[in-house]
Amino acid sequence: MKITKIGAVLAVIGLIGGGFALPFFTASTNSEELVLGHGNVDALQGVYQQWQNHYQARGGDATQLRLPLAHSRLLSTSASKARGAMTLNLMTGAVTVKASGLEASAYDVWLVDNLDGPNRTVKPEAGDRFFRLGTLAADQHRGELSTSIDAKALAGFNIDMVVMSLAGQSPDQSLVIAGAPDLLQRLYYADKLWAKATLGPLQAVAETTSAFAFLLPKVANAKSNGNDANLAAVMGAEIAEGRRLFTKETFSGNGRTCATCHRLDHNHTIDPKYIARLPPTDPLFVAETNPALKTGFENPKLMRELGLILANIDGFDKPGVMRSVPHTLALAKSIQTEGTVRDDQGVLLKGEFDLDLEFAHALGWSGDGSVGTGSLREFAIGAVVQHFTKSLARKPGADFRLPTDAELNALEAYMLSLGRSDDINLSKMTFTSAIVQRGKVLFDQKNNPVDPVTKKPILGKSANCNGCHSNAGAISSTTRGNPTRDTGVEVMEDQAAVLVDPTTPMDGGIGDEDKLGWCADNDPDTRCNYGEGRFNTPPLIEAADTAPFFHNNSVSTLEEAVAFYNTDAFNNSPGHLTSSKADRTVKISSSQVVAVSLFLRTINALENIRNANKLADQAMALNGSNGRELARLAMEDTEDAIEVLTEGQLIPDQAAVAKLRSAYNYEYSAALSPSTTLRNTLLRKAKALKLEADALMVTRAP
Repeated sequence: MKITKIGAVLAVIGLIGGGFALPFFTASTNSEELVLGHGNVDALQGVYQQWQNHYQARGGDATQLRLPLAHSRLLSTSASKARGAMTLNLMTGAVTVKASGLEASAYDVWLVDNLDGPNRTVKPEAGDRFFRLGTLAADQHRGELSTSIDAKALAGFNIDMVVMSLAGQSPDQSLVIAGAPDLLQRLYYADKLWAKATLGPLQAVAETTSAFAFLLPKVANAKSNGNDANLAAVMGAEIAEGRRLFTKETFSGNGRTCATCHRLDHNHTIDPKYIARLPPTDPLFVAETNPALKTGFENPKLMRELGLILANIDGFDKPGVMRSVPHTLALAKSIQTEGTVRDDQGVLLKGEFDLDLEFAHALGWSGDGSVGTGSLREFAIGAVVQHFTKSLARKPGADFRLPTDAELNALEAYMLSLGRSDDINLSKMTFTSAIVQRGKVLFDQKNNPVDPVTKKPILGKSANCNGCHSNAGAISSTTRGNPTRDTGVEVMEDQAAVLVDPTTPMDGGIGDEDKLGWCADNDPDTRCNYGEGRFNTPPLIEAADTAPFFHNNSVSTLEEAVAFYNTDAFNNSPGHLTSSKADRTVKISSSQVVAVSLFLRTINALENIRNANKLADQAMALNGSNGRELARLAMEDTEDAIEVLTEGQLIPDQAAVAKLRSAYNYEYSAALSPSTTLRNTLLRKAKALKLEADALMVTRAP
């Protein structure tokens, strides 16, 4: 399966035969089966629909393209604190570029069309198409450029990137700040512009060799079912290609792929138990086999004992931090940055920290894990440079190759399609087990009750989880974004990593400045790290499946992770107070810790069941080895459900576990069966048993 850039033209200023286009997508027309694995077209469609609703609620529409511009420590040719944005009117061709934090007196602004071909990458290179919009003059570190573009001069041009360079230099010579449309923007404009192409001055003109046929039905009948099916086909092709890249593409580096750390058969993460089963030749251990990476690339002892990976989160000129590998399930539901979301009335919900607004997405453990504008799309670029390099020189073209524009599209599609496309609704769920139901009640509150006389919080009545984990996800119930908070994890006594390696530095979380003073007073040779002490909030629906816990794997079991919030480390941390200074001190009993933990185990098992049945549906639509592979993945999710329900020792839903064991046996046989008919029969029986297990654990109100 190959995803290609579209060779089509959108005449955005009403001139048939001229204009430029965003690079959209096309599905291959061969008969090869699409293998999506854990990727899910329905999930990506849900993510796209939510993005579209959010975008339009903020006043966005298909006639305006807005791209944020920021410095990229990987693509920029010089350091800069500048940030900006470009707005393009797709109906008139009017362009406005604004920027602040500028240090030079003048900059050129460019549109970049990254051309396909051997040795081409996402970075602006000689041979790519560049179109200069004009010069932006800076006054008191700010500047603005307003101009309009000529459609004829941009015939066939695809906007892959907008670049601000130093005046007099082209984008392949100088890149100060830049921005690029992400996957959801590209889908939106492909969908909307073609749908409107026959309604007014906006025209859609396909080249004679265009592979844009999948969008032609939109022009004829924008609301037809066939149109929706074609968009789904595009998404499916992108997800399948993204999965191939995620699991197999080394980007000409040290042998690692994305799946080296984000294992498909282990909930897209790794842990010490999994690592212990790997052979010495596994690419994960490249620091032990490649002399050029022996020092400063990984800490093999911390990797093997604690599952920690070295990340130069503050830049390669500063010491790295040791972090666990976060899973990528339901990623689309956990990366919304605080301060960017509006409520149902369109009112912007303000976040607590202005720094968070500098990042398009809350990625990595600290919210600033992506280069440039902080988008998921750019995260893949950073991962290649950080983890795939052959040497610490990290020279593109020698130590690795950067991804292409099309590869970034596909990787983003795959990552956004993993897991849930929505959070659960706890208010409509009643659990059969009284212990689990009590755990839900303790969990699903955001504040301690207050004594009416003393005005002090009454402890032991709430676990106060809902404030940061609305519906057990990773979204604040107040801001509807991912809250980055300092919850005291980093200052726990006797950290496992420090005990194993006393030179392990403090991890400052989000930010690249010494806000906590950990570096200022230290000896220059002492390793320290930068930041504000805040870390992302992870989703909890998948928590029981993805131990150990926290950004440094400092806690081994789910019960210990819940009990952490009873400790002084949390209750004395900034995170125990809300932005309005409400006290969220947690003091719950051991039996309450068990109840909350069993609740989390149960909702994890319910998600395992949902995902396993989705994989089974996909398996039944495939033939041969592809179908067996998907049956195996479904079986592994069912096995996970059994494990999370039984590892807590107390097993309140034993009848459900028995049905899951029977379902697992059917799936095990299905994964081995050479007969498609028999395999599908076994999978249908397994699905039915899992649905029965679900019904035994929970009832859901309409």
